Amino acid sequence: MGSGLKTRLQTITDIKHVWAPNELPDAVNEFPAALILPGETAYHETFGNQEGVNFRVIILMHKGNQPSALNRVLDYIDKSGSDSVYAAVDGDSTLGGAADWAVVDSNNGISQTQWGGQLYLSTEFAVRCSKA
Repeated sequence: MGSGLKTRLQTITDIKHVWAPNELPDAVNEFPAALILPGETAYHETFGNQEGVNFRVIILMHKGNQPSALNRVLDYIDKSGSDSVYAAVDGDSTLGGAADWAVVDSNNGISQTQWGGQLYLSTEFAVRCSKA
């Protein structure tokens, strides 16, 4: 499901690089960038043989606390628009057939993330997926 989520995030043309959970880099050199980290997995959901997987999608910006970077992050947080993470997932909630459904549950607002020894301006989304 992580690769299907990557494909959906690649529809956001402003994001320079998207990494799936099985290909996370040691360092990030192109911005904005998206990291898809594995979250909690429920191997047996309540109804039938469903597998529930949660992902953390972190958008990294190169410029720390500059107003222009802060303003760009708002486009990713919006519920609609060409740079919206929510709209990208909602545009094909099966993630190209990789999932029965996927939803963006929440966003943590604007914060900072350390990756590869560097501190970046970031925003994080919780994405929940399920597959039989």
